[in-house]
Amino acid sequence: MRAIECERKIDYFESRLANIEGMIRELAVSINSNRSPSVSVAEGGSNGLSGLSGLSGPTASPPGAGDSTDMLYGPGDDDDGISAFEGDSSMTAQAVFASEFLENAVTRTLPHDLDPAMRSALSSLQQIVNMQNRPSAPENRFANAKPLPKGGLRELPMPPAHVVVSALREAKDTPPVSFIAICTFVATENFPERCSKVYFATEDYSLMTWGIVNAGLYFLFQERASLAEGAQRAQLLEYQSLCRDNLETALANLPLLMPARKESIEVLLLGAFYAIEISKFSVARDLNSIAANLCQTLGYHRIRAPTSDSEAKAILFWSCYLLDKALSLRSGRAPVIQDYDITVPRGLGAGIDLPDASWRVVLNQWISYAAFLGRAYEQLYSPAALARPQEQRAESARQLVQTMENLAKEQEPLMRHTREKVRGIKFNADSPFPMDMSILGDELMHWSALTLVYRAIPSPPGSPSTFNHECIHAARQAFACHQEYMEMAGDSLAVKAGCIRWNIIYVPFTPVIILFCHIVETSDEEDLRRLADFVESLQPVCEASEAVAKLHRICQVLHNVASLCIRAKSAQRQQDPRQRDEDMAMVGSNIDMYLSQLGFMPPPPQQQQQQQFGAHPTIPGAPPFAGGEGGDVAIAEFSGASQANELGNWFSGNTHILGLLEEDLSEFEPRLWSSMGGP
Repeated sequence: MRAIECERKIDYFESRLANIEGMIRELAVSINSNRSPSVSVAEGGSNGLSGLSGLSGPTASPPGAGDSTDMLYGPGDDDDGISAFEGDSSMTAQAVFASEFLENAVTRTLPHDLDPAMRSALSSLQQIVNMQNRPSAPENRFANAKPLPKGGLRELPMPPAHVVVSALREAKDTPPVSFIAICTFVATENFPERCSKVYFATEDYSLMTWGIVNAGLYFLFQERASLAEGAQRAQLLEYQSLCRDNLETALANLPLLMPARKESIEVLLLGAFYAIEISKFSVARDLNSIAANLCQTLGYHRIRAPTSDSEAKAILFWSCYLLDKALSLRSGRAPVIQDYDITVPRGLGAGIDLPDASWRVVLNQWISYAAFLGRAYEQLYSPAALARPQEQRAESARQLVQTMENLAKEQEPLMRHTREKVRGIKFNADSPFPMDMSILGDELMHWSALTLVYRAIPSPPGSPSTFNHECIHAARQAFACHQEYMEMAGDSLAVKAGCIRWNIIYVPFTPVIILFCHIVETSDEEDLRRLADFVESLQPVCEASEAVAKLHRICQVLHNVASLCIRAKSAQRQQDPRQRDEDMAMVGSNIDMYLSQLGFMPPPPQQQQQQQFGAHPTIPGAPPFAGGEGGDVAIAEFSGASQANELGNWFSGNTHILGLLEEDLSEFEPRLWSSMGGP
């Protein structure tokens, strides 16, 4: 019986190897037959550009005109504008080839009788890898924008005047926190005057003014709707949708070269906050980058003689600064505003009038946090940082940790007082989001930032994980803070939504990726439960926020893949594996390959060596490195370069996963896998 079982196993693997060999031959034939000249000539169409007046193409078109996206980008079959040509030997071309090879290999070698839930999880992981190499096609960034009528903005519908007046009066008596927070930089107390210019216009108003009014009303109706029920809620959501369409219309028709004035910065900032709300972070970054450039053009970042609007300028500048640092880190880019170029006092002083005194505390906390994120990218994850010796980078990380610890000590009395205050509040279904929860959220940001910094410090030799203990601890503490806030929120959907929006959506929440990678490496079931609890906490808020819904879906995918990985590794550890266990071993190998492509798992040491020094054959019997002093230097250099590559790949994968929030995730259906549990 033993011999028969061995023969069956040999036949099983021979069949799989034959499939792989056949696939390699097909790929070789395909590569040879599909080679084409590097330079191609575009066909048809005019080579001139006309009507380039909007950030995403004009939305107003004459009768019979084609789609505005085609007017701006040209026919959809020309992909020159999608990504720059790099040649067949580029890293991008090699990555795409490797992805296609991996996809075919996995598809052909997976067992045919693999559990559907496992196959679905692997399929989703494969989709994530494919999205990493797939260029984004030009799209209409503002799908709800309407064509501008011939009669101008006044012909576009707005919410009824009496509804707006009633909402503004209610906001004055009981200010909604999110509305105050987002609209701080347009001077909330002056917002009714802006509305009067539009609703009771005695003279023409600008596109920027119209956009500001609709943006403010959008956030106002959004918060009121979250506290309403039944027919009233449905009506408020209808008004919110109307303001959304108008805001997108305004943003889509902004001129390419914005006039350098305060109103331009205001509408761009409001547009950036709106883009974050709808999970379009790259749009938010682009809008805020223009606003940041305008701030510097107008000199808002430099000390000047005080004027009547100095306070408003300071609020505008620091609002741009906050978004610039967070959105740049999320996308893996350098920020527009550099700290060494700023001479205005850092933060918002007591002389600056804000609608809520607590909001000054929150903003100043966030300014310090944003500066920290900017330093973390520059010193740890930028191309220049990754080119530094490993020890220098690790020392920079330790200094950043000390900086964050000092900030935490400064905030400790306020945090302790606020925590006691919030714990004494019982939130019900009608409770609005309090500003105190934003202050409390600084602790979660503290741990989230430390997670990112500790990741740059290599784990000690012999450690079972790529991540050091401090990094894992910081990630776990961030999850613990989030769960505490969700418990404090009680039955209030508005409070839960506010906590997730301000603490997780607006800033890169690195602990999710860290914990996921740690689970894959160590099969830690307690961390898997933490990830499951986090996914569950997002569920109630999905209907209230598109960004939260997408984050929930992505985290559900990560949880299911991590759960599958634990099951696969558990099967591999069994002493007397049967055929089913061999199948699970194959599943585990496929997961490792996918995660390696995402940068979440380092390749084997021999493969790292070949990547660093080339795959040239060595002298038979000779070690990879010669002995002696020169050999030690080579080994040290290899080790440092390998760690830098690993860190850079991880940061790239982290950026890619965060970027999935902008993708169409309709293909991912984690609800179909709800039956899949742990090992």
